[in-house]
Amino acid sequence: MKTTIALPLLCSLWLALPVCAGQTYFNSSGGQLNVGWQDREGKAQQLSYRLEAGKLPPLIAYRPARMQEEVLQSLLQQAELEFPEVQFSLSRPSLALSLKSRNADKAREASLWVKPEQARLEAEWLKQHYFQPFTPPDGQPAIKQDHVRIALESRAELAPLAEQLEQEGATETEARQKAVTHMLDFVQAIPYQLLDSQSGRSGKGFLTPRQVLEQNRGDCDSKVTLMAALLAQLFPDLKQAMVFVPGHALLGVALPAQAGEATLSWEGETYLLLEPTGPAPLPPGQLAPSSRVLVESGQLSVQPVRTEEAG
Repeated sequence: MKTTIALPLLCSLWLALPVCAGQTYFNSSGGQLNVGWQDREGKAQQLSYRLEAGKLPPLIAYRPARMQEEVLQSLLQQAELEFPEVQFSLSRPSLALSLKSRNADKAREASLWVKPEQARLEAEWLKQHYFQPFTPPDGQPAIKQDHVRIALESRAELAPLAEQLEQEGATETEARQKAVTHMLDFVQAIPYQLLDSQSGRSGKGFLTPRQVLEQNRGDCDSKVTLMAALLAQLFPDLKQAMVFVPGHALLGVALPAQAGEATLSWEGETYLLLEPTGPAPLPPGQLAPSSRVLVESGQLSVQPVRTEEAG
């Protein structure tokens, strides 16, 4: 099994929060969520909504030892069916797989079967648990949450909230710009909480969009996933991209940018960059200094959010 690492997103941004912005109240009663906040202009905003039923299963944390154990157990089960003439065994604690058979040809065939079958089972395990292989800017192979898939599969349950965040404009582009700004205010105002990376490997390092809303807390990749899901529900044809820089996550949207606003050109599309994390109410196109340095130096990995690929 190839060596990979769990990718921690520490979201370590030190941003000052102006007194005019932030959440003013939050309460939940019987599934009804009520929230108030002040936007970047100091105007009072409030929403009351109830989420639709969700389709995401409970998510687990990525632990290499757990994946290896479960994959090898599945491999043994498959091996018994495929090669009844071959005896497979698993030694502990090393989890080394060995085989023997009186039929040399079958033993040789089984030996060649093991590696690709194990790779197939690993890929299935990752997909089942909403993980994916990922290569961060440092080039070290990693495993991370499948943020894009989680966002797209969360869209429908967020529909009541997305509809309330919609804004009007003289043109479709203006309406989308206003909605993105309003939504960004809302997401940034959700209390920021660093979800410890070690705890994350116990299942607490990432919150789904629903969990962010219901628990009223989130870190960078959790909030980016929430905003991507809301935008995908409201504007399915609006191109988006999740941008991962060392220790942090951003969101890009294919909307016009003004002079001086941060953008990213990727695969023929230009994305206006957003900082959904908060707590600072940074407007679209304005990044934290640390984020700007990383983006401008090219220390990033990009994942487009393609609604047409959602199952």
